Amino acid sequence: MYGFVIALNALHPNYIGESRIPRQIINRALLSVVDENELDKLLHETPIAYGFCINGGFFRADNNQQCYLLNYELGPNLNSHDNMTNKNFISKCLVLNNEQYEQYQKKNDDVCIVLNYLLHYNHYERLQGSIVERAALLSSRNRARRGLEFGEIRTEKDALTLLGDRADEKFPIFIIPETNENNTATLCTAHFNFHTYQLIIYRNNPKDNSEPHLVYNLANLWKQNDKTEK
Repeated sequence: MYGFVIALNALHPNYIGESRIPRQIINRALLSVVDENELDKLLHETPIAYGFCINGGFFRADNNQQCYLLNYELGPNLNSHDNMTNKNFISKCLVLNNEQYEQYQKKNDDVCIVLNYLLHYNHYERLQGSIVERAALLSSRNRARRGLEFGEIRTEKDALTLLGDRADEKFPIFIIPETNENNTATLCTAHFNFHTYQLIIYRNNPKDNSEPHLVYNLANLWKQNDKTEK
């Protein structure tokens, strides 16, 4: 058990790569990656059929400097060929703390870096020049605009307040099916706490101080797996 925690967003190119690997299979393959290098190799060398976004991080890293959040935007590069190392359009972004941010700035890498937090929705933010999207999703664009109004997300409460926001009546971030004409709903809100190694699931609006529906201790899962390997 490698301690790689991931959440996935749908992204919507206006084309599908034929004879390429469906994103659902790639999503399952993510569960087996050992570290960031292996993750990069998988994403660069496996030709994907459609777009998606990865949010995650390795939180069993031996080096604390490697404990940060990762964001990838991906889409099929139909002009790639067998001899090319990179089969896809990929934009990688690191979400770093202050100390890490200063160190990565000095490296002058091509990788995007942001400080402390990153909000991402169901549309491309960094690959817009490479990938033509389907007609813009109004809900996604409106949620993104609303997210900007919150400013920097500094605390757990800030994040849950954003995820439970209903200020935009037509395109709320937290959607209640009875009040939504688009036949959509927020099924649940997932909160990964990387300090306590817990997965916390809310069925109701997390902004309203509702009790979690489920609290799962990921550390116990790792301990069980470590014992099995021994």
